[in-house]
Amino acid sequence: MRIVFCGSGDCGILTLRALTAGGDHEITLVITQPARPAGRGGKLTPTPVSVAAGELALPAMAVADINAPESLAAIAKAEPEVVLVIDFGQKIGAEVCGLAAHGAVNMHGSLLPRLRGAAPINWAIIRGCERTGVTTFRIVERMDAGEMFCRKATDIDPDETAEQLRARLAQLAVEAVLETLGMFAGGPCQGRQQDESQATRAPRLKKSDGVIDFSADAVTIRNLIHGTWPWPGGQAVYVSAAGKSTSVVIAGARAADAEAANPEAGTLARDGTILCGRGRLEIRQIKPAGRRLMSWGDFVNGYRVGPGARFAAVPK
Repeated sequence: MRIVFCGSGDCGILTLRALTAGGDHEITLVITQPARPAGRGGKLTPTPVSVAAGELALPAMAVADINAPESLAAIAKAEPEVVLVIDFGQKIGAEVCGLAAHGAVNMHGSLLPRLRGAAPINWAIIRGCERTGVTTFRIVERMDAGEMFCRKATDIDPDETAEQLRARLAQLAVEAVLETLGMFAGGPCQGRQQDESQATRAPRLKKSDGVIDFSADAVTIRNLIHGTWPWPGGQAVYVSAAGKSTSVVIAGARAADAEAANPEAGTLARDGTILCGRGRLEIRQIKPAGRRLMSWGDFVNGYRVGPGARFAAVPK
């Protein structure tokens, strides 16, 4: 099957490689976002998909607007049977969809209709979902609302961060996309309509979404920490016994004693855990401002953490 592949982030790379390796499909064009400044030096950096396309010797173009006339002309010239969209980052208009016999198909990182939006993987963890998955669906005007072709589910591990879950879902996506393309092999394919009554939203994350409120219960805080890693991260302020403050991002944690209520939320307990509004939080990894990611043990030693230390919310 002739495919125009639209992608930018890491999530689509495994699928792109699988499509080129199988022999049943032909990638006639890869479309990605333009290179952007990255790092302290602000060096222009191409997208991961752009790099992968170069390694696979695939024709590729970076576009600021896939719906612009020059983009539409390039897609039409590639003569796709399907436009496949994975982690692309731009809205696909009706004209793009109309350039392929099977329209445009998106691979979404949730079990639709739940968690429609830009950050389904993050919000699945933040909201404490026990299961999530991937869904392929036809792109329509309304966001993530088209008919579904294939859904693949997986459990979420309590210790899993959004970064780790994203990597696992990228593997599930390969299976879902290949199955979906197989459905199209016999001609036009009708998917299953979504149940609008079950729809929920997963909006793009803001930096403020990572701010930790230690008066919440430990499980809720752990979910926030894991769901926002690596960006914006679980943000807090460490205050030493001497009153010195350090901004930190907590990257990994474990919830304990979830039923115990604590009036001194944020206080460091004798065993090195943090008292929460309910339960305690065992920090596993933490990143002080301007420093590397480190284990809790290294942080305790480096910052001489001891009795009287506490964690507080980031000031507004």
